[in-house]
Amino acid sequence: MSSHRERLKILVALSDKLWEDYDNTVISEEEFLRKMNLVRKEINNGFIKTLEELEVFTSELGYLVMSVPTKSFMYGSEKIIINKN
Repeated sequence: MSSHRERLKILVALSDKLWEDYDNTVISEEEFLRKMNLVRKEINNGFIKTLEELEVFTSELGYLVMSVPTKSFMYGSEKIIINKN
């Protein structure tokens, strides 16, 4: 099982990407609100328990999650990138 912190980090990155896409008129206001509501519910309720489930969730919303290792003094540091499918 993945950590709650990892899943939360990805969900926050997804919500940021949704806002960016809405702000740049890539998605409509209706689509933004619908998808943000689903992300908010997941952040609050935590039904997703694995990273695989989270990847399916983001894919169903039309996004792909990528994690890129970063050069850092902190062990295991990575950058989360969310792209629209």
